[in-house]
Amino acid sequence: MRIESHGAVLADDLPGIHAFIARDDRAAADRVLEGVQSTFDQLAQQPECGVGYPTRHPELRDVRMLPVHGFPNYLVFSRIEADAVRILYIVHGARHLPRLFRREPRS
Repeated sequence: MRIESHGAVLADDLPGIHAFIARDDRAAADRVLEGVQSTFDQLAQQPECGVGYPTRHPELRDVRMLPVHGFPNYLVFSRIEADAVRILYIVHGARHLPRLFRREPRS
């Protein structure tokens, strides 16, 4: 299945994660991005991997989450669409996720 990303994933999420980690260790930041790519590859092959995001919010009921390969503190949130897996967010799991989803809704 094809992978599509919300524009903010490429413009904000990934650059922000990379920059934050690269302040201390550029090689580690690069490895996280490699883990993200590996996770995308897994989603392309197995779109239903991961688990449903537990929520009562009707717009988020079909959102799934999967840890980044090799970096389980980072989570990929996605939605399965007719012909693609749409990546909505990539965030650190310590973030207050309900607040993030309310403040920055993505579909």
